[in-house]
Order: sequence, then C-alpha cells, then structure tokens
Amino acid sequence: MSQQKESILDRIIAQRRKDVAEAKALRPIAQLEAAISSNKSQNLFTLNNFHHKLVENYRQDKLSVLAEVKRASPSKGDIAPGIDAAKQGMEYAVAGATVISCLTEPTWFKGTLEDLTGIRIKIESLGDKRPSLLRKDFLIDEYQIYEARAAGADTILLIVAAMDRDNISEQLSDLMRVSRCLGMEPLVEVNNRDELKLALDAGAKVIGVNNRNLHDFQVDLSTTTRMTEGLQLPDDGVMIALSGISNRRDVEYFRSSGVRAVLVGEALMRAADAKVKIDQLAGNLPETLVKVCGVMDVDTAIHTADAGADFIGLVFTESKRKVDTETAKKIVDAIHAKRQKVPFKFPSIFQENSPKDLQAWATALRRAVSIARPLVVGVFADNSAEFIRDICQKVPLDVVQLSGHEPFSVVDELPVTSWKALHVGKESDADGVLKGIEEGHTGLSAILLDTQDPNVRGGTGKTFDWKVARDVGERLPLFVAGGLSPKNVAAAVAQTKAFGVDVSSGVETEGKKDLKKITAFIQQAKQ
Repeated sequence: MSQQKESILDRIIAQRRKDVAEAKALRPIAQLEAAISSNKSQNLFTLNNFHHKLVENYRQDKLSVLAEVKRASPSKGDIAPGIDAAKQGMEYAVAGATVISCLTEPTWFKGTLEDLTGIRIKIESLGDKRPSLLRKDFLIDEYQIYEARAAGADTILLIVAAMDRDNISEQLSDLMRVSRCLGMEPLVEVNNRDELKLALDAGAKVIGVNNRNLHDFQVDLSTTTRMTEGLQLPDDGVMIALSGISNRRDVEYFRSSGVRAVLVGEALMRAADAKVKIDQLAGNLPETLVKVCGVMDVDTAIHTADAGADFIGLVFTESKRKVDTETAKKIVDAIHAKRQKVPFKFPSIFQENSPKDLQAWATALRRAVSIARPLVVGVFADNSAEFIRDICQKVPLDVVQLSGHEPFSVVDELPVTSWKALHVGKESDADGVLKGIEEGHTGLSAILLDTQDPNVRGGTGKTFDWKVARDVGERLPLFVAGGLSPKNVAAAVAQTKAFGVDVSSGVETEGKKDLKKITAFIQQAKQ
C-alpha cells in the first residue's frame, strides 16, 4: 500500500511536537505553574473573559472583529516579518478590535510567545477596555496552554484537525478542560461537519470555522455557510468565520449565515489604516465603492464582476474604449444573468419616494450594489440628451455618467439616474468645485471628480490634488477618478475618504484591460 502523502498540517504538527519537547526541557511545567501563580498574586495578567465579550457584542447586534498579528504564513510567505508585534497589537486595540489574535508558531508563521507577552504588556494601559488576547498556534499538549496563560493570554485556539487522529475526542476534551481550569474559554477550530460534531460534543462554546483547509491551505469561503446550514447554537454559543476575509462584503456574506464574529489577518496586516479597516469590517465605516470603466467585452466584464467591482462602465462617447450597442447589450445581459436569482429594481427617478439629494442617493446606491453588484454605468461626454435616451432604450443601463461639459440640466432629460463629472484643475479648490455643483436635479445621484485637461474629454489618466477631493467629500459623497492605479488607490482612499473610486487606464497594459490589475485595484481600494 502506498503511504498517505504528508500534508502541510502534518509537517507543522511534527515540528511543534519537537518544539514542545525542547521547551519542556528548558522550562518544566512546574515553572509555568509557578509563574501563573505569581502573576495572580501580584494581580498581573488578569483574565479578560473572551467568551463573555463575544456574547455581549452579538446580543447588542455588534460584530466582533478578531484582529490578527501575523508575520508570515505557509500560503502567503512573508507578510510583515519585521513587524513590531506589540505596536501592531496596540494599533488594533485602539482601533476597536474585540480580540487580538497573536500567532506564536515560529517556523512557518515566524511568531513567538514574546510577541504575545509584548502585546499584553502594551495593552495593559487600556485597563478594562483592552481587547482579549488569543494565542493562535497549533496546541497539542497541555504544556502549551500553561505557556499561553503564563505569557498573558486570555484564551487559546484548539484545532480539531491537529488532535491525535486515534484519540481526537479525548484529547480535545482534555485540552479544553485544562484551558477552562486556567480560566480560559477556548476557541475551537473546525473545517468540516465531522469536526463540528466533535467540537459540539466536547461542549465548545466558541467555534471557529476555518475557511482554509490546513492540509493544503486552500481557501473556500463557502465552508462556513455549509457548516452553519441548519445549525442551532445555544444562546451563549458563538460562531466565528476564520480565514480569507478581506472586506465588508465577506463579512455580510458570513453574517447572513449566523456568524457572530470574524477573524482577519492578512487584510489587516496590509491595511494602510487599521482603524479604518476595522471600522469598515464592523460596518461602522462604509466600504469604498469601485467603478471599473472602459470595459469592452463580456469576459472582462464577468471577471471584473467576480473580482468585486460595484460598477462597470461602458463608454458610448468617442473614445478608444467606445463600445457599440450590440456589444454593450451582450455585456449587460451577462451581468444581469448573474443577478437572475436576485429580485432587484433600481430606484426610479420618477417615483415620489425616490432619493431627493446626494446623501440619500449615496445610501440608495450602496443598497443597490449590496443586492445586485455590479451596476452598469453608461459613460457619455457632451452627447445630446436624445442620443443618450436612444442608447438607454437599446441597452438597459442602471446609471448614466456625464463626463463632458454638458450642463447639469441634461440630467432632467434622462430616463435613469445620472452622475456628473467635474474637472479639477491645478488652481481649483474645494469652494470653487462646490460652487459648480447644481443640486436640486431629481435624477442627480453622484458627483465624480476627475483631472482637468483641455485636450481630453472624459478621463485623463492623471491625478489631481486629493486635498480638494477630501475637502469636497467632507460635505457630500463623491467619486474620485484620474490617474488611479493598484499602486496608489489605497492612498487615495485614505486621504480623500471617497465614497467611490473610478479607474480605467490604471488597470490596463498596452491599452487593454489587465485582469490581474483589475483584481489588485479592487482589493487595494477595499483593503
């Protein structure tokens, strides 16, 4: 018989057994028990009830974010190998994380127990308001649980798949008992229905569903939804989604399945601003919307939609990216086919209860994309209202974008809601831009700022002073365009706090849409 191939998890567990044996030789468990007792007598590293925090949040309909300090991983390699773990943990704490997860596995994840202790010491200054601290590792021996508590952890991770295959139930129950004896309710990780049953039978109160299979490290976000289907948790039971979560859309997907918390690692480690990212994940700060403009074929449109774009722009004015109505219709039909199971009707500008101002339209746009993203935007520049109406009859557009120098009054002559682009020059300031905005047009749903170029109609591919966008954006929601790319869009979002961003040439290679750049742009914009 051929021997079963050793998985990544198998190799990690084999190494951790060696690590534990070495640690025991250097510091016997009796010394750990003494350290825990000493800390308790001095009121050091007092426990913060991890489970109670999670339950309290979900009873108040608040999402709990478990923010992870993560230097590297087997699947991604180095993420932030030189990071100051204590500083990163404090950033998460101040940003509002409910729990800080610290990876302490040294070989593949490059973490240490010193990272955990450093974080604990740093966040002590927050007192009762500090987050709980989780030791995330491959724990296979009670010794590691004592290590965690002595180092300042409030809770630990127990992975069902890491248990001895011939003795899973007994080992899991024993480790859970040790953890609870030390005052820590553990987080029990599962990846399939059999593991979930083992966790529930052992009495786990906090269960994390890992969307990553630890044997091959492949991610499948549907794992959590499959596991929660038909599942009835006790009132104080908490289900957490682990791995592969990067934006608010992922969070909403999991919350609809009954998930009450999410653990986020790489997306937070790479975020330009941890507080902004945590606020976005928790729904306190809406995610930036993304429009990819100049799409010219069905395959690119489908890829752009699957990558998470909120809007797809089809150009009907004279441009190298112009599409004919036949091609546009095929693209729209393909996008609508993705919506076929979703009942969706965009707010009509002719309804009495339609949004009346830009703020109300921003809410309507955000609600619409959450249901039926991506919406299709037809882009025009200095075309007549008659021409635009004719296109709208042939191609069922969701939105019209006016990118030329046409007056705002054109909006009132169109059958669908419209965005108006304004062009920002070198001497422009926020007051000047705001004076140029004519509100009061019923169908006007958004303002887009782009770079002024007297020789170009529509997009220029050049940036403008983002301070202008920031100052305008403080007074009304807007889209920012002009010279954006995967390399600078995160900075643009951070500096302007834009409602949305728009890109065309910045996701092209040699004049054609580059699928990798489109994906990277969307990820960076929503990071």
